Amino acid sequence: MKKISIFVLALMLAFATAACGSNDTAGNTDTARSTDQTQSSDAAAEEITVTIDIDYPDSSKVADVENARVVIADGSSVLDVLNKYAEEANIKITMDDGSQMPYVTAINSVEATDTAGWVYEINDEMIMETADKHIVKNGDDIEWSFESWNDTDD
Repeated sequence: MKKISIFVLALMLAFATAACGSNDTAGNTDTARSTDQTQSSDAAAEEITVTIDIDYPDSSKVADVENARVVIADGSSVLDVLNKYAEEANIKITMDDGSQMPYVTAINSVEATDTAGWVYEINDEMIMETADKHIVKNGDDIEWSFESWNDTDD
């Protein structure tokens, strides 16, 4: 009888230890999961600041935009910045996104023509990539300008 009592006591102790260990492991997993979620939220919440200039053609009589600060999520594209600025400034952006290479056709009702259109530079450097593909970095200066391919449009 003594052996059975010791066996039952040992069995109960084993179950109690296993149950406590299981709770600790689950608690640690929850903590680890919670920490990972916090780090993911922090990464998603990281923001950068860029400036945007928009140079309208003189004939449009629209005032140029100079050094407008835009705070945006890290990993955003030039097009994301333009769209966020447009939303904040309450101006309209028109896109031709019918092809694989979306193109800004109008900013604030200044529309591209057959011989002129919108182009952008980053930090005074012409970028040969569509605005939806080029990712901006903190401190970048984006300049949109309406470029004419002949002398009569500007």
